[in-house]
Amino acid sequence: MRQSHGQNNKSAVIAPVGTSPPVITAGIDSLGHDISDLILLSTQDEVVLAGCDLIRFGLHERYPGTRIHLEMLPFDDIGSDDENLRFMSIGARVIREERERYQCSRIYLNVAGGRKNMCITLALLGQLLNVDGVFHIVNHEVKLFNQHLERCRPTMMKLYRAESEEEKSKIYQENRDMFDRVLFPAKHEYEMIRIPTLPFPVSYISSLVNRVVFDPGMLSKEDCTVLVQHGILEQGGNNLYISDYGAKLLDVLVGK
Repeated sequence: MRQSHGQNNKSAVIAPVGTSPPVITAGIDSLGHDISDLILLSTQDEVVLAGCDLIRFGLHERYPGTRIHLEMLPFDDIGSDDENLRFMSIGARVIREERERYQCSRIYLNVAGGRKNMCITLALLGQLLNVDGVFHIVNHEVKLFNQHLERCRPTMMKLYRAESEEEKSKIYQENRDMFDRVLFPAKHEYEMIRIPTLPFPVSYISSLVNRVVFDPGMLSKEDCTVLVQHGILEQGGNNLYISDYGAKLLDVLVGK
């Protein structure tokens, strides 16, 4: 359980996790300033959870001031519109909590790990909720990087399956050189790529949602056309109605 702290120029990174934990730790390493909070969006897959354990121990050694929180997802992959909206809702809640409850003044999204559809959805959500940056990690020697990671995998699973924190810590320390080489590659070996985003002003999103919900007649012709094309509104004769999909999306944006 994390504790809420007063705002002190705090920064958070929110990241889906897949089977390649180094993209998370390299992202923290390359941001260039202290990160107070790391929120890992994890499935219940054993290999993914083992990676989360490795990230936790690696960052504890290198950046002991970073608090790590695991947000468990209710599925291993997104297989429907409803699951995608549910993931979007979880991401929106986490972003709001980091701002409002944990008082983080800067929020970044690392979309290098996890499933592709999760990363795409999270990047788009970042625009709508005005995060401070979305980035991706690319390794210049992917084949060699993957070989190092797979050699490390059996020991990583051993660490995960250990029965106590003391035993896990011992395994990490005994293999620290190998783990650190994988988790924190030299900075010339990879690139942090900023994903171009054009955040929507909070006032615009709030105004648009209010018009859609309470007075669609006040929407501009251009807004109506776009919202119908994207399935948020439906046309019934001369009238516009919020679609079921649109209602669920609006719930995400207003925090329901």
